[in-house]
Amino acid sequence: MFKALTSEGGLQAPTVGTWWPELRRGAPVRPGDLLGVIEQAGLRVAVQAPKGAEGVAAQLAAAGAWVEYGSHLLQLAAGLTDLSGASGNATEQDSALPPGVRVIAANTDGTVYLRPEPGAPPYVVEGQVVAERATVALIEVMKTFSPVRAPFSGVVVRVLVDEAESVTDGQALVWIGPNA
Repeated sequence: MFKALTSEGGLQAPTVGTWWPELRRGAPVRPGDLLGVIEQAGLRVAVQAPKGAEGVAAQLAAAGAWVEYGSHLLQLAAGLTDLSGASGNATEQDSALPPGVRVIAANTDGTVYLRPEPGAPPYVVEGQVVAERATVALIEVMKTFSPVRAPFSGVVVRVLVDEAESVTDGQALVWIGPNA
């Protein structure tokens, strides 16, 4: 296991190989978190966030990219301002990710739906407790709907997108905090 190198808000490759990120754009990063792996001659070497690395993953090197020692792996941002383009309102984008809050992100480009069908209650609302693997939204791509599931349990802190909004792969959709 290697610790990533740091440089002006960015994290760099600690060795050479093929980069495979384990997080998505919008995910919080804290010291010791698994960032991804670098494959070297068939071996997978884990890369962790080093001491002092805190923020939100704003930009990531492409999965499957060849990296050299010191190559840029990801850029950290203090909040969601650099991540989301047109989604959410200005106050949501300008706020920093609260302590203990994690991000559920879109797993593909498409149109997000927060309800199973028109007129139905939303999958999640702010303040609701969600279980691990619970559906929090659907993303439609070419008339095919794919569920977005919570990778962890917790309380919905904020829903960052609107019904029928276009989203991009890795865009933050929902903030989940620890159970009270």
